[in-house]
Amino acid sequence: MQPRRIRRQEAVEVYRNAYGSLYDDDVVSPDGKPGRYLRWKWSTPGVVVVPRWADTVALVPAFRYPIGDLSWEFPRGGREPGESVEQAAARELNEETGLTATTTRRLGVLHADTGLIESSIEVVEAFVATPEFGKRSPEVMESVEEPVWFSSPELRTAFTEQRVRCAITIAAAALAWSREP
Repeated sequence: MQPRRIRRQEAVEVYRNAYGSLYDDDVVSPDGKPGRYLRWKWSTPGVVVVPRWADTVALVPAFRYPIGDLSWEFPRGGREPGESVEQAAARELNEETGLTATTTRRLGVLHADTGLIESSIEVVEAFVATPEFGKRSPEVMESVEEPVWFSSPELRTAFTEQRVRCAITIAAAALAWSREP
């Protein structure tokens, strides 16, 4: 059975900045009742990177202002104009970890919050030649520390203990694990 659609009558932009737009749309419910629906649309498509070296993946400890706490995450960000998904993944990886991708592989597409965020996020696995982190160059409003390598059992433990709470990171790890032989 297919759920009935909520129909947009008018897109009503209420806020915009360099990162995206917030809409408070006029909609019609499946039962024909008028209403409002809040949604966010990023200004550029997103990318999340699963950094791999040998049998490990790297997570970045980041302070996230919205939750007011530490969050262990895969590197991620938006694509620059004219930049391919793979180029964006390699750039974000280097900015946040100092690692250089030797090869990349697209794993799939995520929607971080289907009830609020319109934009999708490409998941890219990036293989690196060395586990040594180089000079990082995060954006001004990013608060990140040196990444840490996790084996699959260590990452699963971090998930179980809820040390990794970022839904994008958890979903990207699931996609990566689904592609393992």
